[in-house]
Amino acid sequence: MHSFRQRIVLLSKIFLALIFANAFQFANSQDYVWAPEFPVGSSFIEISAQDQNGTVQTFKDLVGEKGMLFMLSRSFDW
Repeated sequence: MHSFRQRIVLLSKIFLALIFANAFQFANSQDYVWAPEFPVGSSFIEISAQDQNGTVQTFKDLVGEKGMLFMLSRSFDW
């Protein structure tokens, strides 16, 4: 019984250590400036492309009353 209790205590300490280590990584990533040449609120280059009907759509055409979420994602394959 004593050995079982020691294992539980050891596992709980390891679990807490992993949680704290993971929390530190998230806090550290918030301080990193991902794109210093493209700060928040800066102007975006003009983008246009044809939609499925062949009509040319611009970035301004797609933005609605409440704005638009435009997300760029870098893949792990780069």
